[in-house]
Order: sequence, then structure tokens, then C-alpha cells
Amino acid sequence: MERNRGKGYKINKRDIGWMLLIMLIYGALSFIQLGSLENPQTFWEKSAFEGEYTVVKLNEVQDVAKLRSFCGPKFGEYKLYTSEDGKRFIYAGKLEQDKVFAWSDKILDKRFKYLGLEATEKLGSIGELAFYNAKGERLESTYETEDAKALVDERDRVPEKITFLTNTYFDEVYHARTAYEYIHDLEIYEWTHPPLGKLIIGLPVRLWGMNTFSYRLMGNLAGILMLPVIYILAKKLFGHTRYGLAAALLLAADGMHFVQTRIATVDSFLVLFVLLSYLFMFCYIRCEDKEPLSMKLSYLFFSGLFLGAAIATKWNGAYSAVGLAILFFADLFKRSSNKYHRHMWDRQVGVILFSCVLFFVILPVGIYLGSYLPFFHSEGGKSFKDFVDLQIQMYRYHSELEATHPFTSPWYLWPLNIKPIWYFKGEARPGYVITIALLGNPLIWWSGLIGMLYTVRNVFVKRRKEDFFILVAILSLYLPYAFVPRIMFLYHYFPVVPFMILALVSLLKEGVRRMDSTAIIKGYIAVAMIVFVFFYPIYSGTEIPIWYAAMTRWLPAWQYF
Repeated sequence: MERNRGKGYKINKRDIGWMLLIMLIYGALSFIQLGSLENPQTFWEKSAFEGEYTVVKLNEVQDVAKLRSFCGPKFGEYKLYTSEDGKRFIYAGKLEQDKVFAWSDKILDKRFKYLGLEATEKLGSIGELAFYNAKGERLESTYETEDAKALVDERDRVPEKITFLTNTYFDEVYHARTAYEYIHDLEIYEWTHPPLGKLIIGLPVRLWGMNTFSYRLMGNLAGILMLPVIYILAKKLFGHTRYGLAAALLLAADGMHFVQTRIATVDSFLVLFVLLSYLFMFCYIRCEDKEPLSMKLSYLFFSGLFLGAAIATKWNGAYSAVGLAILFFADLFKRSSNKYHRHMWDRQVGVILFSCVLFFVILPVGIYLGSYLPFFHSEGGKSFKDFVDLQIQMYRYHSELEATHPFTSPWYLWPLNIKPIWYFKGEARPGYVITIALLGNPLIWWSGLIGMLYTVRNVFVKRRKEDFFILVAILSLYLPYAFVPRIMFLYHYFPVVPFMILALVSLLKEGVRRMDSTAIIKGYIAVAMIVFVFFYPIYSGTEIPIWYAAMTRWLPAWQYF
């Protein structure tokens, strides 16, 4: 990397102003219909053995068309019994729960005053019950047995309509649920990824309870924080405010970034930590030999710190370690070959290499182990042997998984944006749809593919150092998936997306140079934002007419309504 490039590469007040403005506007948009604070917080979950029984009742004998129930942290199955007098109960079917922290409806079409629930499984938890007549009117209810109080004590939290604002969807049933379990020292359900991301998800849950807003908040904040991080990285790479601004705006206008950071999974934190680790590595590389050793070590420390955080969130974070190592040793070779300031570099290199062992080996291992502290204190208690056994189980799961899924896709198709993932389908009016799909902004992704090819050309033909940095990051985060045997999904490409955008900005910078005008970059960003707005209902779960949804299906494989 060239060094001492001047003030154009430094972050100034104007840059800070732009970053704050982008964060404010994007943040305001990202919080619209993010979630609700109204989910039930108390549960009937005393089903420690099969056959446990409880009873709720209506004010009088009435015809009940529908039962709405909220499942808590554990799946359950219950036999339902109805009675008009509270003495003679008649079997009325089963209530089966197949999704945690979610509302569901069951058609009853029964006449009764009393409803008995009998647990038929050892696990299970219900947060609230609500009864409706054929007109859709809510019926008054209360508890007959004392332990049924939790089933009818949060009437104001029953939603008028079941949507993604009230329910977990897609992998939230694993990650959000596990965050709740860590908080309450319960047996952990999702163990296939390290704990850090789920512990972060759980921070707002500790404050405001287990609801859709709380467990989606931290991921959304991570998505907002990615914007200034990529801004700073692009500004330092390309040396002008317009390129930092372009990178941040393009990331904000990308569908994958918007959708994936608004769902309670750990991928948001993974991408943020990976971006930060590369940003600090780049800051280290940009240091001149004569600059203080303490400054260089601080950059390496934070690069290693965020690398450790990425690995403690998802094993995929370890892929970035390969790219960071390549960048570090390439820089080490260049510095060692430079005859200028050689005497100063020779005095520092030993300390730097020793520090890298601490920062990129010891520190990440410490963060990884530290993230498992709640595991050792979870229900039943865990030993170090349990920890080791769990790591083996995790490896076997990811290397031997042979499950099938309708929205899986191979790694080589991801840059083409061919196979989106259908995350949610809601109940809509006739002629309308409510849907959420993980789909990249087509303009950004397809032109971003050209940008990535352009970086390859620049690295091998023009020897451009900033493109070398981008290419190393992309390859280290992407190529390992070619050797992963398990089924994979489009969201595995998420860590590559910010660097794809940086490659695209490099291409746009070349356009600005050739045309001697910024019109191309301004026009491109404007069109990218228009495309984002066009797909916004598909990204956000906004109810739209079927004809509009059909207009967004540009490819046959884009199946999401």
C-alpha cells in the first residue's frame, strides 16, 4: 500500500456530518415496523410431566369459533377439553405448537364455558389464550384454576392480527430463542454456532422482555453501524469523501443488508465484526514506518479483537483470518524490502510479530472461550469436557448435515442473486400479499459482479494496491464455501457484500476518472436507491397488491409470494 497519501484520506468534520446523516435517515427507515414490545411475558410452563392439567373459563356458555394462543420458549402439545358446567368435560382436539415465541390460531367451532388443557408432552409453555366468536369478536375470559392465571393475564398483548411484528420468523426460532435461554439459564436449544451473537441479541431482552422489537434491536443497530464503518474504509481506500459516501449509500440501498439486519440472527454481528477487523488492518497497513509503534499496535489489537468477536459469533468469521494474514504478511514483506526507514522498522518488527501472536491467536481464543461462560452456567451445569464435546458436535453438524430445504443454493450462484430466500408470508387482504424475501438489490449485485472482476484485472494488470486489499477480503470470505459440503443459503454471502460494494466503488471511481465528471457515480447511486424503493415492500413485509409483487419477480426463481 502507498503511504503518506495526504489529508484527502483522513476523516474530517464533513465526513462525520455525512455519516451521521446517513445513519439518521437509514436508521429511521430501518426502525419502521421492526417489531413490537407487546408479546406476553408470563407463561404456563409447569408441564414437568405428562398429564398436567389446567382450566380457563368464559363469562358464560358461548359459541367459540377460534382459539388464539401464544407459544413460549418451548414447543408443546396439549389435549383440549370443553365443558358447559365445569364438571363434565368433552375431548375437543389437540393444540399443537410448532413455532416458539409466536401466535397461532386454531379453529374450534365448539360451544362451552370451560376449556381444559392437558399436557401430552414433557415440555411446553403457553403465554396467553384468546377466544373469538364467528364474527371475530374477542370473548371475555378468566382463569378457573390458579395456575391458569398466566394464560389470561395479558389480554392487552393479544394482537388483532398475526404478523412478523408479533411472531418469530425464519431462524429467529433458533437464535432469539437461545438468547432467551441464556438469559434464564435454561438448556440451550441452538448450539450450532458460538454464543456471542445470541448473547448480544439478549441484551435488550434483559431490559424490555422477550418481544420482537427487543430481540431484533441489536441486529438492526449493527446494520446501522456498518454504514459509517464502510464509509471510513472506502474513504481511506479511495481518498475522497464522494467514495465513502457512495459506499455507505450503496450498502444502505442493498436488500440483503436491510433484510438480514432486521431479523434476529447472528449474521449482522458477524459482518460488522469482519468489516471492523479489515478496517483496522487497513489502518495498520497505511501507517508509515516512522509513526509511533503504539499506534501500529493499537490498530493490530483492534483488528484481532474484532476477528475474535467474529469467530465467537460464527465459525465463518475464521475465514477472514486468512485474508488478514495475507494482507499483514504482504505488508511485512514490503516493509522489510524497503531501504528507507529500514533501521526504524528493524527495531519494531520483533515487537509487532510477537504482538500479533497475542492479538490474533491468544486474544481470539480468549474471546471465544469467554463467550461460553453462560454455557458453563446453563441449566444442569457444564464441564470443560462438555465444551470440547460440543465443539466436536458443531464440526460434525456443519460437515455432515444432509438436510434439504426449498431455498438452498450453491455458493457459485450467490453473486448472481438468482435464489432469494423466502423468510415470511403474512395474512393479507384478498388480492394483496405480505411477504419478506432475502434478495439483494439487483442493480448493485449484478454491477457489483462486474466490479469484482474489475478488481481482479486491476490487481494483475495495474497492480493497484487498494484493489488488492478488496480482492483478498472477497476471496478469503467467499472461496472457502466451495469446500463446505453441507447445504447453504444466500445469507452466507452476506460478509462478502460490503467488499463487493467496495469493488463496485472502485469501478465507479474509474468511470469518474475517464469521464472527468461525477455524474456517473451520482446517477448510479440515484438509480440504486430507486431500485431499493421499488423492492422495499418485498424487503419490509409491507402489504402490496399481487400485481405489484408480480412486477418484482424479474427471474423465475424469485419465488416469494
